[in-house]
Amino acid sequence: GSYFANYFIMGGEKFDSTHPEGYLFGENSDLNFLGNRPVVFPYAAPPPQEPVKTLRSLINIRKDTLRLVKCSEEVKTPGEEVSKAKVHYNVEFTFDTDARVAITIYYQASEEFHNGVASYIPRDNSLQSETVHYKRGVCQQFCVPSHTVDPSEWSEEELGFDLDREVYPMVVHAVVDEGEEHTGHCHVLLATFEKHSDGTFCVKPLKQKQVVDGVSYLLQEIYGIENKYNTQDSKVAEDEVSDNSAECVVCLSDVRDTLILPCRHLCLCNTCADTLRYQANNCPICRLPFRALLQIRAMRKKLGPLSPTSFNPIIAAQTSDSEEHSVSAHLSPAH
Repeated sequence: GSYFANYFIMGGEKFDSTHPEGYLFGENSDLNFLGNRPVVFPYAAPPPQEPVKTLRSLINIRKDTLRLVKCSEEVKTPGEEVSKAKVHYNVEFTFDTDARVAITIYYQASEEFHNGVASYIPRDNSLQSETVHYKRGVCQQFCVPSHTVDPSEWSEEELGFDLDREVYPMVVHAVVDEGEEHTGHCHVLLATFEKHSDGTFCVKPLKQKQVVDGVSYLLQEIYGIENKYNTQDSKVAEDEVSDNSAECVVCLSDVRDTLILPCRHLCLCNTCADTLRYQANNCPICRLPFRALLQIRAMRKKLGPLSPTSFNPIIAAQTSDSEEHSVSAHLSPAH
């Protein structure tokens, strides 16, 4: 299906392009994870110089925390008196949510949409966890000891993902569970399984999506944002050159706040980005041609009773010098 028209709008201007998604994001096969279902964009295009609609990300699953925890179960084989220990796994991960949320895990599941609401249908009803409800809060742990999974029961093909099959080995489906205005709002973490040489298994995050107002949005990583905030409070020696510094890679003085598309390197300050527009057309990190520059601004948020002790960036989109419209979200260092 076609998700895109033959143009895109940026900065209040219309740009004609037969392949707008490729222009801004490169030849991105990841867009196939959005499915083949054409959708009507639910928001009207804003007038020139007016901000676009901001989307709130109410749920964030920290994909780097997703893991399998080995546990054993005594199984007695018919004809044998002694029980053998069969290895099963619990699923654990950390997440943040700004609303009440209901989380369910599905295995060998396909995706369906009904009236803008995403649902996942496992191959068998037994291939899903119970739905667990959580209150608003950050740094919450998902762990259900009563729910276990045994990847050894599946074939090697079923452990991985094939786009032609459109069956996901594992789906973590976190749905906002409050208010009619958030109906269908959910965060989806897609994952695959990997078998080690010793016969044990691990889980690998594949992709993450947000579904808001019936539209699926693929979440992409920003390369360099984790280094920027991990080193913001640390001091680097004057004679030390560090790849993890928060400074712009061109002037080495101002804080980097501008993202390059389609490679998604966060490596420039606003001043150098403005200069780069007229002097070069390559990313200073990977040397690939860039199509657009996206400025993002991060602010510290005062730690409240529900806030984690570590710093999480809050991304705000700046629209003009006189007026700002921002959207806040708890983000993991990988986003």
